[in-house]
Formats: sequence, C-alpha cells, structure tokens
Amino acid sequence: VNGNIITYLTSGSQYCDIIVGIEEARSSGFISLTGEPSCYSFAHDKVREAAYSLVPSDEKHEFHSKLGMALINASKGDDLDDATVLTIVCQLNRNLLSLKQSSSSVRTEVSSLNYKSGVIAMNRSDYETASHYFSLASQMLPDNHWESNYELSLQLNIATAKATYSTGNTDKSQAALDIILKEATCMEDKLDAYSLVAFIHHSQERGEEAYTTCQDVLTQLGEEIPECVTPEENKKFIEETTLLLSDLSKESLQGMNEMDTSMQTAVKFFSFMAQIAWFSRPELLPFICLRIAKITMENGLCKHSLVGFVQFAFVLCQGKALSLSNVQVGCKIGEIAMSMLDHFDYSEIKTSVVHIYSYVQQHCNPIQKVAESAAKGFELGIACGDTVSAFLNAVQHIRLSIMGGRRLPDVLRETDKYLSIIGHHRNTLSTSYLSIYRQMIATLTGINSGVTTDQGESGEAPEQVYGNRRTLLSHFQQAWQSFWLGYNERCHHYCEKLLGMTQLGGHHRILANFYYGLNSFSLSRKGQLIKAAKLKQVTKDALIVMREAEEVSKWNYRNKVFLLQAEIHSHEGKIDEAEAAYGAAITAARASKFIHEQGLACEYAAFHCKRNDKLDHAVNFFHQAKLCYNEWGCSMKVDFCIKQMSQITNS
Repeated sequence: VNGNIITYLTSGSQYCDIIVGIEEARSSGFISLTGEPSCYSFAHDKVREAAYSLVPSDEKHEFHSKLGMALINASKGDDLDDATVLTIVCQLNRNLLSLKQSSSSVRTEVSSLNYKSGVIAMNRSDYETASHYFSLASQMLPDNHWESNYELSLQLNIATAKATYSTGNTDKSQAALDIILKEATCMEDKLDAYSLVAFIHHSQERGEEAYTTCQDVLTQLGEEIPECVTPEENKKFIEETTLLLSDLSKESLQGMNEMDTSMQTAVKFFSFMAQIAWFSRPELLPFICLRIAKITMENGLCKHSLVGFVQFAFVLCQGKALSLSNVQVGCKIGEIAMSMLDHFDYSEIKTSVVHIYSYVQQHCNPIQKVAESAAKGFELGIACGDTVSAFLNAVQHIRLSIMGGRRLPDVLRETDKYLSIIGHHRNTLSTSYLSIYRQMIATLTGINSGVTTDQGESGEAPEQVYGNRRTLLSHFQQAWQSFWLGYNERCHHYCEKLLGMTQLGGHHRILANFYYGLNSFSLSRKGQLIKAAKLKQVTKDALIVMREAEEVSKWNYRNKVFLLQAEIHSHEGKIDEAEAAYGAAITAARASKFIHEQGLACEYAAFHCKRNDKLDHAVNFFHQAKLCYNEWGCSMKVDFCIKQMSQITNS
C-alpha cells in the first residue's frame, strides 16, 4: 500500500489509530516498509490472506466502500497520483451496487474517479481495462448527469468511444458517439466525436458517410467545398499549391506564428477529409491540399498544416501523369514537413502521418527501410489506439516487404498475424487489401494454409469507390503474379489495364511499367503478335520511367534500369553490351538487397546465354537464379530454374 494512502486514512478520526497497528505488525515481521516514497507490503501472501480473513465475509463489501469513501473525503482537492487514484477506485468498486443508492454528489465523485482510472489505463495502452472503468463510471453517473455534470459526461463518452473503438467494439463506440452528437450543446464539443465517426465509417468502407461528416463540419465552420472539380482545375490547384510552398524550409516554418484554435479546427478536418478523399473522392485531393496551404500561409502554422503538406507531397507522387519534377518536389516538401512535426505534440496523429509519408518515402528511400517504418507505425497505432491508421500501416508494411524482396514465407507469417489481429475489428478496408497481398505470396510460395477472413462480416458490399480500389489492386496482383509465373499474355493484359487507370498509385505505376517492358520481350520471343513498333515504344517508355525513378532513388531503381537495357541490347543482338548490362543488373540488385530481382537478372542472363548457344554460362546463371529464388522463398521459381537446367543438360 502506498504511504500516501496511510497518510490520508490517518488524517480522519475513523482510521486515525491505524498506524499503531501497522507498526505493531512491522515489529512482528508481518509487514515491511520499502521504496521511496514509502510503501507498506505484507511479508507474504499467506499473511495478507490471514489478515483479510479477519473481516467477516458478509461485511467485506461494506469494509471496502468505507475505506474508499474515507479516502475520497480525506483527499478532496488534492492532485492525486495514478497509484492513489487506482487504490481508491479498487476499494470503491468492490461495493458499487450499494454506492449507487448514495447521493448524486457521491455517485459523481465515484464516477469521476473511475473515469480518471480509465484515462490512466488508456495512457498505458490498456484499452480493455479502460473500457471497463469507463463503463463503471457511466453506471455511477446520476440520472440528470448531462444537466448537472455536463463536462464529465462529455469527457466520459468521448473516452468510452475511443477506448471501445481501439478494442474493435465499434458498436459501443458508435453508441457513445451518438450520445455525444445528441447531447452536446455546441459544435466545439462535438468535434472529437465527428472525427471518430468519420474514421469508423472509413474503416468500414463507408466512404460517402465519412466524407460527408467532414464536409458538414467544414461547412459549419464557414468553408465551401466543391461537389466536383475538372482535371484542368486540379492541374491549377496543384500548380498554385506548389507555388505557395516553393520557398518552404524548416527555417521559414519555424518563423511562422501559431495558428489560432478556430482555424486549426478547419485545417484538422481538411486533413481528415484528405485521408478519406483518397478513397472516396480522389479528384478533390488537390483542392483540399490547396485550402490547407492557403489557410496556413494566411493564419500561421499548426501540426495539421504539416500533415496537409505531407498529404500534398503524397498527391505529387501519385497519378497517371507522374513526373520526375513532381516526385522530387514532393519528397522535399514531405521531408521538411516531417522534420517540423517533432516541434509539436502530435502523438495522436503520428500513426496516420507515418502511413501517408510512406507513399512519399517509397520513391526516394530504400523501400526496405520504408517497410520497417510502416511496421513501427502499426505498433505505434496499436499502442495509441489509432487502429485505422495502424492497420493501413500493416498493409503498407506487407506491400513494401513483397516489393523489397523480403523472404516470402516470413512475409506470409506476418500477413497472417496482421489478419488475425484485424479480425477482431470490423475493418474491411485493410482486411481486403491484406487478403489480396496474401494471395500473391501464397501463389509463389505454394503455401496456402493460414488464417481465413470473413470480408463480408458486416453483410454489406463496399461502396463503389472502395470496390474500384480493390479492383485496381486485384489487377496489380494478377499482373505481378503472372509476370513471376511466366504467364506472359495474362501479364500483358493486366499491365495494359493498370497503366490506363488514372487512380493507379505512383509506385505501382512505376513497377507496372517495369513488368510491362520486360514482359513484352518475353511475348515477342514466344512468337506473340506484338508489332515491332509497339514493342519498341513499350520498352522505350518503360526505360524512360525507370530512368526518371532512378534520378530520385538509385537504390530502388538502378538494377531495373540495367535489366531493361540488357533486354534491349539482347533483343537487338548486341551480345557483349547485353552481358555487361546483365552483370550490372545482378550487381545492383545484390547491393540493394533485392534478392528476387537479383534472381530475375540471373534468369534473364541465362536465357540470353541460351539464345546465343553459351549453354555452360546459361546453366551457371540458372543455378545462381535458383539460389536467389530459394533465399526469397519462391518455390515456383526454384522449380522453374531446376527444370531449365535439366532441359539444357539433357539436350
């Protein structure tokens, strides 16, 4: 027992002589005094049990509630530490049924202490325990609590909504939010509820409701949101925002005044709207980012301004008209904004910012490191209760792990771990994406066992916009799988579909170009009807895309440039140039730890040697490819290389 508890108890007449008994027990060796501040503890559990048995069973509940009430009375007006709060609540909660018959003031005091205990549990990332405390706090509130204890009622309901949301109980969370939206007396008191409502809808692929929630709040704040924008308008929005942020630097941001609270609210909901709009209204993203930039430049800086800048960096790194200059500007803006966030308390939004920024980082930083950052974002999100962003980080972690050449069976196990955790939440958005990536891995490894997911738990189909995103990812899955499995016609079909889709993400667009270019050579060599002019244009376009990407990140793209060059040289009969380029592709892939693409370069070098009757070299390269694919954990490609070597040696 904390020494503070003894001090409070002895300050009143009811337990003033308790210290005498404690000292006698100490002298007899039953109790010890340790620590700083002082803490009393029984010498053994059996001693504690023996002492507790002296209290008659039918009096135990009353015994605890009397202790609790004595502590409440003695500590009134004090700023209690966590240990003292939890000790008092532990006593009171042993006899809540009796305390419910007490006066309104007593019930309010007990409710307030349970609320504080719940907050303590949330700060320790123990959301189940927090939910329990908040439930007890709600039960203890007097009947007219929204009139008599408005502030406590408001705080308790928003805390209940956040805690139950974090445990995956979205029904309870939504119920608490509905109460706030009904009972709260002003717009300002409803803001936290509105933001959580929006993200619950978003996680369940109810994008229109999520977007409309943000739009309604912004409209009440005096903002005008267009219903639609044209591509020409979007181009102007991007140009205007780029110009506004052209002189952005850490020094210029540090010199800005802090934005007033009312404008911060508008920027906050614009940044929320941007995260949702990427799925539900992607055409409005440039307008939203422009509005955040304008408000910031006119009214000063806040942490949500920086989130908006990262979101604009994200916009610059996406889209069909992806360009080197936009990516470079996006990476610069994103880096500056992220470096400034540490000057703010942004713990509640850090997980979502890590997720957004990963789509910028993947263009300029080694994707293996970006994957690790996304994994940390997942852990951070689970710890702080932001499960929507946590699970989106999990999706990005798995996606980049696959593209970065991490060992596939390991990635599969982590995917199943994520799916198992998400299975306790009604988050169809992340579940659907992870299930697609899981299928990609399972196909190449030949491992199909694992967790199963019920994507239709809610009984509702996703909105069309979310369905479109799934379709896009499904097309990428088909293109990627078909490429690695050698299904060239299918790969060609899906790559063409992907590259014609305006909503294809920037990183996927670059990779689709890479596979499209390489696959075209394979189709041509198989005698497929690809006109020479089209083949030349496809490979030329793919090489341009890869060279531009290499300007931003040699680590991620140099090996791909070399491999495309090697295939072009081989196709044109430039044998020596091709062999040099294949060697460079193998070396670059090894340096960047892309074991899968190292194997791919070895495989393509082997086919080049085979076509030019250098069979010993071909067998050697196939053997190297097999070793790489085995390290990658891709059984399908290992078997393929063994078959190729066998055909050569037996011919």
